[in-house]
Amino acid sequence: MNSLLIFAACLVAVVVADYKTPIPILKDDRTQNAYGEYTFDFETGNGIKRHEAGRQNDGQESEGGWSYTAPEGIPIALTFTAGHQGYVPVGDHLPVPPPLPYERTGN
Repeated sequence: MNSLLIFAACLVAVVVADYKTPIPILKDDRTQNAYGEYTFDFETGNGIKRHEAGRQNDGQESEGGWSYTAPEGIPIALTFTAGHQGYVPVGDHLPVPPPLPYERTGN
């Protein structure tokens, strides 16, 4: 099972744990073919959205994202690509590393 899908399921479980009533699944679309290509897209009644698409291209390549509102009321949106360059997340809430203390010149 895709590790990002597991993460999303855990995220939903943590958010759901605070509610007394079930949260409806508003959308749950999934596709998969014999060539290893897949897509999924789901949305819950409390505003969690998750989408992903992947394919085989000399290894697995995936892209997608999710969004939800943090317990503090902050909207969180994250997109990612995963493939030959590794997992590359993008989101305004992610920490940014400090700049290098030098500029490389020459070889």
